[in-house]
Amino acid sequence: MSLKTVYQTLEDRDSDLDKLESYGPYPCSWDNSWLGEGYYFWDTFLNNAHWWGREIRKYPTGYIICRAICDFNDTDCFDLVGNTEHMLLFKDTYEFLKNNGMATSTTKVKRIIKYLKDDVQLFNYDAIRVYGIRSKNYKSRFSFTLNFEVKNPAYFDITPTIQICFYKKNSLNLRNYKIVYPDEYISGYLV
Repeated sequence: MSLKTVYQTLEDRDSDLDKLESYGPYPCSWDNSWLGEGYYFWDTFLNNAHWWGREIRKYPTGYIICRAICDFNDTDCFDLVGNTEHMLLFKDTYEFLKNNGMATSTTKVKRIIKYLKDDVQLFNYDAIRVYGIRSKNYKSRFSFTLNFEVKNPAYFDITPTIQICFYKKNSLNLRNYKIVYPDEYISGYLV
């Protein structure tokens, strides 16, 4: 088990900041959420939370970033970033569904998770962790990449867009939910 810092980006709705922190985190309400219903956070890299607020959501009223910590482990988190056994289970499940006419090349990640959760009940995790490759443009001002070779397009993404979806508010002992951006919203900030 390791302590992990995570960040949640929220639209700035001119909320009561004390309540925002005490009632947080907040669930994703999008129909097209990638990993199902839950509380979405960016793993480790604060710049990804800024990228989401500025370049993807482009919130007209601005955005707030809250930081939390959790007790990360791949016993309670289906880790499709660092656990190759979890990756293999996911791949094998997709291939099984495809071979039995229940999945195609257009089947989404969310469908495989739903199958593992609901249909065969092999998914007994409190959270899921995934790297959304090519979700952030490597030319974004929030990207930090280095090429391996001069004439080869392959690069190392030093701040990958890794998300953790916590299925419950307290999954992985998620706690210490505090505003970290914008500065003027931080408790104790002096002008």
